[in-house]
Amino acid sequence: MKKIIFSLLSVFLFLGCVPNIEKQKVIKDTKIEQEFIEDLNSFQSVNLKLQNNWWRKFEDKQLNSLIENAIKNTPSLKALKQRYAKANSLVKMRKSANLPNIGFGADVSRQRFSENYIFPAPLGGNYYNLYQFGLNLDYEFDFWDKRASLIRASLNEALAQKAYIKVKELSVSTSIAKLYISLNYKNRELEQLQILKKITNEKHHILDKVHKLGLSNRKEINESGSSIEKINQKISDLRIEIEDIKRSIAIISGMMPSQMDKLEKTDIADDYKVFIPKDIHLDILSHRPEIAMQKYLLLSKSAYIKNAKAQFYPNISLNGLLNFTSFPWSSLFHHTSFAPLGAVAFSLPLFDAGKREANLNIKVSDYNEQVQLYNQSVIKAVNEVVNSLRKLELTKSNLKYQDEILKKKNKNLQIEKRIYEIGLNNKISYLNSKLLLQEEILKNISLKDKELNAQIDLIKALGGGYKSERIDVSHN
Repeated sequence: MKKIIFSLLSVFLFLGCVPNIEKQKVIKDTKIEQEFIEDLNSFQSVNLKLQNNWWRKFEDKQLNSLIENAIKNTPSLKALKQRYAKANSLVKMRKSANLPNIGFGADVSRQRFSENYIFPAPLGGNYYNLYQFGLNLDYEFDFWDKRASLIRASLNEALAQKAYIKVKELSVSTSIAKLYISLNYKNRELEQLQILKKITNEKHHILDKVHKLGLSNRKEINESGSSIEKINQKISDLRIEIEDIKRSIAIISGMMPSQMDKLEKTDIADDYKVFIPKDIHLDILSHRPEIAMQKYLLLSKSAYIKNAKAQFYPNISLNGLLNFTSFPWSSLFHHTSFAPLGAVAFSLPLFDAGKREANLNIKVSDYNEQVQLYNQSVIKAVNEVVNSLRKLELTKSNLKYQDEILKKKNKNLQIEKRIYEIGLNNKISYLNSKLLLQEEILKNISLKDKELNAQIDLIKALGGGYKSERIDVSHN
C-alpha cells in the first residue's frame, strides 16, 4: 500500500511541471494619477458625484425623453443585452459542470446470442429480450482549479459584456446630447439669421430710395442685394444641417423619420456647468466603463492561463452506476437483478506531442495581447480627459472674449442710435451697427454650442457617472 501511495505522489510531483511563461505588465495606477494632477486641480471642482442621468441638468424634457427611450429601446443596445444574457447562461453552464453529473437510462433490446460465444445454452443460439434500467453518476475532482478557472473566465467575460453595455449607453447618450445641443443652437442661429435678413432688407430699401433720388450709385444697392442672397444661402444651408442633425438623432435613437418630424422646439438651459468631483484623479479609471471592460477581459484571460496550467496535472474522477439488468421483465426490479458499479479513474498526462504547452502559450499570448489593449485604452482615456479639460478651458476663454466684443458692439449701436435720433447721421450708419452686432451674436451662439459640446466631451471622458468596483489587475 505504501508503495502505491509513494508511486501516486511521485506521479503528481513529476507530472506537475508547467513551462515558464512571460506575462507582460499593465500601466500602474500611480503613473496614471500623475498625468491628471495638474489639469484636474486647475479645474473648478466641487464635492459631488457626476450623476448617471447628467443630461437632466439641461432641463429639457424632450432631451430627457430622447436619451432615456434610446437607452431602453435602441435595437443595438437590446442586441448587446442579449449578448450579456448569453454570457450569463455560459457562466451557469460552466458552474453546472462543477457538480456531479447524474443521468438516467433505460434500454430494451432483443437479440440472438451466439452459440459460439461466452453464453452457454439455453442462451446461446436463441433470441431473448434484455431489459436494463439504471442511474449513472460521474464526478471529476477539480484539484488544480481547472473547472473553477473556466467559471471565473466566463464570469469576467459576462461582466465585460455588462460594462460594454455601459460603454454603448454612454456613447448613445452623449451623441444624442451633442446633436440635440447643436440642433438647439442651429435653431437659434436660424432665428438670428432671419433678424439679420430683416435688417439687411431694411437697409436695401433705404439704399434703393436714395438711389432713386439720385443721391447714390447702383453699387451699394448691388452689394446689399448680394448680402441678402448670401443670408438666404446661409439659411438654406442651415436648414439642411438641421435636417441632417434630426436624421442622425433618429438613427442613434432607433427612431423612424416620421417620429423626428414631430420634434418640438428645443429648450436647452444656457447656464449648464459640468464640475469635476474632488480627488477624482485618484481613481478616475474606475469611472470609465471601457476601462472596466478591458480589466474584466484581462481577468478572464488570466483565468484561461490558470485553466491551461491545470491541464498539466493529473486528476481523479469517480463513476458510479446503480443498474438493474434482467432477461424477463417481471424480474427487472428484483434484488437479484441489481448490478451496481463503482469506479475510480486516474488521468495521468504523459505525452501529447506538445499540445498542452502550445495551448498554454496561446493563452499567454491572448493575455499579453489583452494587456496591450488595456494599456492602449488607458492611454486613450488619459488623453481624452486631459484634452477635454484643456479644450473646454480654451472655449470658455473664447466665449469670455466674445462677450466683451458683444458689449462693445452693443455700446457702439447705442451711440449710433443716439446720433441717428438727434439727426446727426442717417439711418444707414445705424443699421450697419445693428448688422455688425447681429454677426457677433451669431458667433456667440456658435461658441456657446462649442462650449456645451465640449462639456459633453468632458462628461464622456469622465465616464458619464459610471462607477465600477475597483479591480486590481496589476498582479495577474
